[in-house]
Amino acid sequence: MRAIMPAALITLLAAGCTQGGPGPAPATTSPGTTTSQPESVAPSITRQVPPEQRRALADASAKQLCGLVTVDELGKLAFPVGAGAPREIGLEPSVRGCQFEAQNGSRSILIGSQPDGFGGLGDEEVELGAVRGTQQLHVNDCTVFAPQAGATLQVTVNAPEADSDDCETAQGVAQYVLAGVR
Repeated sequence: MRAIMPAALITLLAAGCTQGGPGPAPATTSPGTTTSQPESVAPSITRQVPPEQRRALADASAKQLCGLVTVDELGKLAFPVGAGAPREIGLEPSVRGCQFEAQNGSRSILIGSQPDGFGGLGDEEVELGAVRGTQQLHVNDCTVFAPQAGATLQVTVNAPEADSDDCETAQGVAQYVLAGVR
């Protein structure tokens, strides 16, 4: 039952979407050999949060997830958004999140907390600063998953026709949020 709840959140967020997007980009190491290197995107703004001031992601309520990033910060990292709306889906453990709707258009950003062990839900590895995560691009969204102590950070950028730019946005937001959680 526990594995169903996180899957339900992903299914709800990506309803009607089909998987798409490119696979990992190969990096040539020597003639005739290739290895897969995770993508890395630097956020447009950064922050330093002392370890004692970081919030435990595993214990954060949906409302607290809304406080991990401000509307102004999301405007700099992604696009102008309205105030976040807390969301909780499922039972024991509930999957918590905060949805920020774009001020103009039909895009949104979800910052969520999945249970521990779901950092590998994506199909492409990405580097998020000091953390290695995964991402998954669908027709209508790009989601980044990052493992943390006892939880998995989920950042989803929803867009009518999601592309690699939306994945870069999700990666930048994830890196920014990761600086404030433990």
